[in-house]
Amino acid sequence: MPRNLWVGLPGQLREISQAATAFERGAELNVSQFTALSGQITTIAPRHSPRRIKLGFDRLTREDAAHFDRLARRIDGPGPIEVIDPVGRNLLDPLQAEGRSVSDSPYNVWYTSAAGSGRLEPSAAAGAPPQTYVWKADSATAQLNWHRRPRAGFPVAPGMRVRFTLPTSWRVGPCTTRLHWRDADGTYLSSATDTGHTVVATAPAGAALVTPAGVAGEAGTYGLDGAVLTLDDDHVPTAPVNLLGADQAAGRGALTQWSATGVTLSTDASGYAVASLAASTAGTLTFVNGTQKGHAVPAGPGLTGLVLPAAVRSRAQGCALTFHDAAGTSLGTANGWAPATVPAGTTHVSATVSFASATTAFQSRIGPARLLHLDPTVTELPGDGCPVMAVTAYTDSPARPLPYRNISIDLAEVTSASV
Repeated sequence: MPRNLWVGLPGQLREISQAATAFERGAELNVSQFTALSGQITTIAPRHSPRRIKLGFDRLTREDAAHFDRLARRIDGPGPIEVIDPVGRNLLDPLQAEGRSVSDSPYNVWYTSAAGSGRLEPSAAAGAPPQTYVWKADSATAQLNWHRRPRAGFPVAPGMRVRFTLPTSWRVGPCTTRLHWRDADGTYLSSATDTGHTVVATAPAGAALVTPAGVAGEAGTYGLDGAVLTLDDDHVPTAPVNLLGADQAAGRGALTQWSATGVTLSTDASGYAVASLAASTAGTLTFVNGTQKGHAVPAGPGLTGLVLPAAVRSRAQGCALTFHDAAGTSLGTANGWAPATVPAGTTHVSATVSFASATTAFQSRIGPARLLHLDPTVTELPGDGCPVMAVTAYTDSPARPLPYRNISIDLAEVTSASV
């Protein structure tokens, strides 16, 4: 987690290396209390409780004190200012990290990169809290961005190590994770990309804001809970496990690791398994686990998905995941490429890929492939939030020896600031 406090306007963040002698981190609850004649108490509170921070420093250096003074007196602009406090870890808003919105509009929390690239809809899951949303990607390339109002991204300073991990349900698919760097005005600079569920990158020169984004990689419906955005933090969010063995995942070894109909299996000169399909021929390819009814699945809740090499996926028509219990009885089949929920009682899952007839022949290595599994109930870092703030109170008194200063400053979460 960040060791020190960072505070300032976008592009002017300053690290305060001296620890505060007083640090109060609370919220403006604004709770109204009514007591009836019977003695019963009723409370009324707003849906959102703004964050408040109070800081005190003894014998602060002249340079750090001058930085606070400029912020408090709004010398460089009305603000609001950015505050990255030492306690905060996941910079996403608490509700945002849970896939929820404080309002009835999810587009205050997430936004799409282009019209027609998908939509946000209320979750229909049983027991889902109010204002819980899901992302319905209508294509494999649909991108979703994590919003932070009123600015174009979350605060960063050049040299910071930024890590963003996609929501839990995205991690068992062929997802891509991105960080879009922006300057203080929100103008796009560059991007860092990783073909996986997590991207780790260093903020480049000129970067003042970062917009985290992701591509699910397959059309389908995805939950939005479990995303994590950290700065200079060693926490590593939970990764899915590959249920395939090492050789099968790499696509090498005995051809008995796969069964095929219509598809011809062979081994190339490097020892890798190759699937060939003649023109005008349909076929199927199943990942086999010896005499078992599929690959063993960890007990408990789970999400699973099959990720194939790009060449195989582009030729494949469909994917079927069949779930079995300990007796070998089928518990159902999930058809499609989006992550599938593992039915209760499942001990094994079998993955089959289907190929439609085409006018051209097809040949490709089978690997590398992944049959991914993840427990969706795993606990991730809760969202701490990183709201923009304004200085609401400030004192500055000389300290001994000069030029040290004793500083106290109060900050409140705001939606905007003006003079």
